Amino acid sequence: MVKTENFEKVEVSSTAELRDWLHANHTQEESVWLVTFKKSIPGKYVSVSEVLDELIAFGWIDGIRRKLDETRTMQLIAPRQTQHWSKTYKDRANKLVKEGRMTQAGQESIARSQQLGLWNFLDDVDALVKPDDLLECLKQHKGALAFFDALSPSNQRFILRWIKLAKTGKTRQKRILETAVLSSKGEKMKGL
Repeated sequence: MVKTENFEKVEVSSTAELRDWLHANHTQEESVWLVTFKKSIPGKYVSVSEVLDELIAFGWIDGIRRKLDETRTMQLIAPRQTQHWSKTYKDRANKLVKEGRMTQAGQESIARSQQLGLWNFLDDVDALVKPDDLLECLKQHKGALAFFDALSPSNQRFILRWIKLAKTGKTRQKRILETAVLSSKGEKMKGL
């Protein structure tokens, strides 16, 4: 687990301030806490969506978000390294390109991800394609496939991503079996 308490805090009160900071600092390697104001401070509020657009435009990624105090939150942000791109992030990046808001750093981040196979890695997950091993296991547990198919798309996507990101074959099989067993009981995964 990464220790986050010693990271620099960068406070912004407009998208222009965030863009200026990213322009000056996008090449740094260290993560920082981005401090933004809550909606209750309308003159200084920067939405999560606006933050995400600026981060992607400069090749950065968002992380955990926490309450800082009554009027501010802080979110861990960092240069994108080897993270996979979900459909929503790719759609957002494509929109930024079309709008002319994507920087060279953002373009380079996309190109690097494409070269490493990270850009399309989750396409099957985003399309809700069940891998053969999961499908077989669901079929072997009475009622599991019907229950899984009845889950919302976001719940299915969560499970499919969790299975796909398993680091070992053993972990993958354990996750598949857990999914099938819970589904056969009509139970959702914890965290859904």
